[in-house]
Amino acid sequence: MQKQSFTKRRVIITPNNSPSLNIFSASNFPNIQFVLSNQNGMLDPRTLRLNYKLNIVKGTIRVANNPVLVPSATNGISFNNRAGSLSTINQVNVSSMNGRNIETLQNFNRYISTFTPNTENQFDLINTLSTGDPFVSSKSVCACRQANVPTTHSVPLKTGFLSGSTPINLSTKGFHGLNINIQLAQNANAVGPFTFFTDSITGVPVRNIVASSDTAYEYQLSDVFLSYDIYMPSDTIFNAMPSSGQFIFNSINSLTSTLIASDSTSTLRLGVKNVLSITHSLIPAIHQNNQKMDSLALPPLTTGATATSFGTYAPLNSIQYMRGGMLFPYNYILDSETQAQEGNPSAQISEPALHSCTLYEDGHHGMNPLTNTSPGINNIPQFAVNPSNIKGGVSLAQAPDANSDFILGIPCDSQKVGVDYSMSDYSFRIRSNINGTVPFQLFSFVRCRNVALYSPTGIEVVE
Repeated sequence: MQKQSFTKRRVIITPNNSPSLNIFSASNFPNIQFVLSNQNGMLDPRTLRLNYKLNIVKGTIRVANNPVLVPSATNGISFNNRAGSLSTINQVNVSSMNGRNIETLQNFNRYISTFTPNTENQFDLINTLSTGDPFVSSKSVCACRQANVPTTHSVPLKTGFLSGSTPINLSTKGFHGLNINIQLAQNANAVGPFTFFTDSITGVPVRNIVASSDTAYEYQLSDVFLSYDIYMPSDTIFNAMPSSGQFIFNSINSLTSTLIASDSTSTLRLGVKNVLSITHSLIPAIHQNNQKMDSLALPPLTTGATATSFGTYAPLNSIQYMRGGMLFPYNYILDSETQAQEGNPSAQISEPALHSCTLYEDGHHGMNPLTNTSPGINNIPQFAVNPSNIKGGVSLAQAPDANSDFILGIPCDSQKVGVDYSMSDYSFRIRSNINGTVPFQLFSFVRCRNVALYSPTGIEVVE
């Protein structure tokens, strides 16, 4: 009988820096550190999960969300329903045991809330993702009651490096082990109101934001541990492995900027090679770190936003993307002014944005992604309406939350090799109807292909 070449083991590790009572929170103990030790094994990143128990409390007072009641001191506290409990994570850093940085993804919760509705469909959120994270749903109101009780979670850390499928060698013939450091988000950035929509006589859904009058609630993570599968090779297989080589992986870089003028050009120095895609999401700056509003929402451009409202829809007329001052990857302006002014979908702008998330892999599921279901990507509220409206659409009970998926972006290379921005600036020009009174905070996520060289002395990320 032939001897088995690899043995699979299930591994569970606890944080290296567990605080008293094992409770992590933004105010008391916001950093979680894990060490995946140097060992003769191959980590399967597809199985890696962060596990924890989640509470939202104010001292001993617990949330009591009820959508049929008006906002109160205990009604109106939840998480963004796209990011779910991952709203609590602001940054994930992965490094090797010899101190080499592999990936640092800032604004992790914003990244998750931006990509999830454009890579998953409505039924994935309801039936699949919610099994590991009860706060994930296609509708905000569906998840709000979860905040009333302690909940348990088992979620993947969807960074570029940890989202791959290639086994990661943790031995001295690979990465020499890994460090994973997690930084928690501010309470006001993670925790916010919940939203539901009601019919109106015009057919345009009415947004109802239920925000608690008490902003002193905080989230707490307890019983935190990391679980994953590791494949242990036999001595014969391990001795035959090369001691040096290269490992190709994706990484995500995050940048922030400001949009305020109706005709605005933003220039970003990416400084990286092999860029696969660039994706943008934005939010009124007054809503960022504001517990009265969802800091991770994906609202469209608006005018007159306040600390408790989104304001009035402002059409996005055109956008042009450039590399080194030249139009790229499209040698023309993406102009949807006519569609924007008439309240129709801006397909010429939204399709590249969708592909910046999916990298063209959006046809493997008949209902994928969520943007194929009304209201759709970059749409306005009229497209998630009751059947009596002349615009059509599905009922409010069936549709994902209206007006909740506005992104911009481009895929840089359909061959997935990447485009070199190390010596060329990336810029984009937006023409819209915003009036400059309320600035927008714009988040940019740059997906890159990287190459790491490993040897017995350690690793080096060269691209």
